[in-house]
Formats: sequence, C-alpha cells, structure tokens
Amino acid sequence: MSSEEGCIHTRREGGVFEMIIDRPLKLNGFTPKMFRELIDAYQVYEQDPTSRCAVVTANGEHFTAGLDLPKMVPHLSDDYILTKEEEIDPFGLRAPYRTKPIIYAVKGICFTLGIELMLAADIVVAASNARFAQVEVKRGIMPTGGATTRMVSRSGWGNAMRYLLTGDEFDADTAKSLGFVQEVVNVGEERLRALALAQRLCDCAPIAIRAIIQNARSGLIYGESHAHAGLGSAQRALVNTKDFKEGVSSFQEKRDPKFRGE
Repeated sequence: MSSEEGCIHTRREGGVFEMIIDRPLKLNGFTPKMFRELIDAYQVYEQDPTSRCAVVTANGEHFTAGLDLPKMVPHLSDDYILTKEEEIDPFGLRAPYRTKPIIYAVKGICFTLGIELMLAADIVVAASNARFAQVEVKRGIMPTGGATTRMVSRSGWGNAMRYLLTGDEFDADTAKSLGFVQEVVNVGEERLRALALAQRLCDCAPIAIRAIIQNARSGLIYGESHAHAGLGSAQRALVNTKDFKEGVSSFQEKRDPKFRGE
C-alpha cells in the first residue's frame, strides 16, 4: 500500500528494472518524497550491473496528474528539482546522464511532470485513453523539466507552442503524431508492451546500446558534427569487445547471441 505521500516501488525480473509510481488515490500526483524516490531508483538502476533496461509504470487508472503543486512549491525554484549535483537528473537536463535505456508506459492522465519525464526517456508506449497537457501556463509558471525544448525539437515550434502556450489537452494519437509517443496500444496493454520492448533491448548488446545513446545525445546537445566526429573512436572501442566477437560468432553460427556486456 502506498502512503498518503505516495512512493516509488521497484522490482527486477531478469535484466528488466521496473519503477512503479504509486499514489493512485491522488492521481499519482508527485510529492517531494516520490520525486526523491524516483531519483534514487534511477541511481540504483544505473549502478546495477544486472539491469539492462528500465520500465516506468504506474498503479491505478492514471499515470500521473503531475506535481502535487502545494507540496512541491518549496522546490519549484531549484535548478534541478531535489537532485544533487552528482546524481542523475530524471529529466536528463545535465550531466551525469544515465547510460542505460528507459521505457515509459503511460495511461489515463499524464500531465506536466509526466510528459517531461517521458520526453526524457528513450521510448514511450501509451494506452489509447492517455490524455496529455502541459498546464503550467495556467498556474503562472513555466515547464522546467525540458518540455520547452524537447517539444519543439520533436514536433516543431508551432506544434509545441500550440500546447505549451495554451495548456490544452491532447490525446494519445496526437502525441504519437507529434513524436512524443512511439506506440499507442489498447488500454491495459501498455505495461506488457513496454516490458516486451524492454526484453528486446535486454537481448541486444548493452555496450552498443550505451554507445548509441551517448552518441545520439551528444548530437542533440552539441550538434550533429560533434556526434559524427566521435563515431570512429566509439566503433573502434566496440569492435574490441567480447560482445562484438559474440555478435559475429552468433551470426556465423546462425543462433541468437548471448551478450554479457563485456
């Protein structure tokens, strides 16, 4: 059972690390306690050598209504909400960045914080009943978890401002058309689909996945030419791994590879 302040549960199964948002009676609105526990869960996942992909899900009918604003007011002016300098920021706004993939499975209401967290993830699966809104403008503040830039980079200036400046809701199909969501599934199937995708990633070479994430991120932050300049050195490092040798051997032997992250 979750407390009045809510909590973040974690569980591991094979290489999949699941983080579960749990405050359903308050529409999974985030309290300081919950956000701190999410930060801690990101740290545990990043440092766990047996976990290759994370999935973020939620108990109840809704993913999250966003921040529990009255409880979070003291932290709204933080540069990085409740996150210490050496910790991974779940919004991915500054180093140190996570190096392993995360998939979000969203449903029902997914407002403000929920959108910004999922935009900082790698893949998003949404139930067909998902409803999205970045409503900060209706509260006299601005989004500070990355929506102001990521919505623009995904969908273009006009499409992003259409929702950032009005706070209007949009549905799962619209979110997919704007590039915020990668798959829309039937209600109740979002978690299983996200877990299935996570297992697909677990079956791939973890060192290669980290290299792809790092290079793609460097292109977004520093520009494509910077990312392109790093391709050769990154590939040379990969070619010298045991995982690459296993990949070649499995191809030649016509079998599934067994990557060890070495």
